[in-house]
Amino acid sequence: MKKNKVPQRVLFLYYDPHPFHAKMAKSVGAIFYAAPKLKSESSNMFTGGISIINAVMKLPKNFDIYLCEGTYLIPAIAKKLRLINKNAKIVNILASPLLYYIKTGLIKGLRKEFAVYLLKNIDLFVSIGDMEDYLLKESMPCAKSIISYPNIDKEKFKKLGKIVTKSALQSKKILVVGTRSAYYKGVDLALEAFKIVRKEHPEATLDIVGKMSDIGTYINKNTDGIICKGHVDNLLNYMGNYALCVHMGRGDTFPVSTIEAMSIGLPTIVSQFTGTKKIVSSVNKNMIIPLDSEILAEKISWYFNLSGARKRNISNKVRKATIEFNKKDYVLEFHKNFYKALKL
Repeated sequence: MKKNKVPQRVLFLYYDPHPFHAKMAKSVGAIFYAAPKLKSESSNMFTGGISIINAVMKLPKNFDIYLCEGTYLIPAIAKKLRLINKNAKIVNILASPLLYYIKTGLIKGLRKEFAVYLLKNIDLFVSIGDMEDYLLKESMPCAKSIISYPNIDKEKFKKLGKIVTKSALQSKKILVVGTRSAYYKGVDLALEAFKIVRKEHPEATLDIVGKMSDIGTYINKNTDGIICKGHVDNLLNYMGNYALCVHMGRGDTFPVSTIEAMSIGLPTIVSQFTGTKKIVSSVNKNMIIPLDSEILAEKISWYFNLSGARKRNISNKVRKATIEFNKKDYVLEFHKNFYKALKL
């Protein structure tokens, strides 16, 4: 690649950057810019519109590429209004439930039309996982995209935390990990399934880890074997105390928490709309299920009833599959594909 063909100014436009997305941005020499928070989800369309206009007007100019962490609305509108270079490229990292919510009708009406209209102005999508890329091509068949996957942090992966023990695998302790939105992470389905599981396995427990703003919608206090732990330090070490991890993501692109769980040998059940099913499928496709609490309950009971040897076998396989997955340097792969796709 000739250096004089590589744009010298790349802006990384983010709200609260995921560590992996930040590494991708650094790999292409991006300048980091924290975008103003939008109020586009507000029921007050006037307030939402003002916040968008404010963000568009404040957007730094004279960049060759705008690398967006779901913030594509801002440069897309700015380009329409000719506030940025007409030849500037807009690249959007797809790592949110946006496309899934559009597909399922959670985002609809004018909000959907506005989002889709501006999505059509993106020059390149970075799909975090093949599931997300499938959702993209399902709604926008001609969209240009590259696929990237998040690595577990190399230093963290070397330490690996505490490998799940035989006694933990034989317990009836279930772990659910989530951030920001309990609905997005499918916590409600895990709660409903757990109530069914307790009828057959009364000693079962469910721990919910992570801060989720809407968790109070589904559970207000610790009850009947369920404990909301909130934020937990050293999550990898903490995970070693469980028999099973459950993640019923609703369009969750590639949740790192599930990769971390499997990296220490913790068997993990995921929904068909959780991107890390890519890893789970290489071990046991029976542990990928629909977004259905009754089916989840059946699958949890199935796992609890397995022999200790069978559980250890699954544990060893998920750990090996994750180690194999993490061998590849996905930041380096992104760097190569980024410039190739933009023909720079």
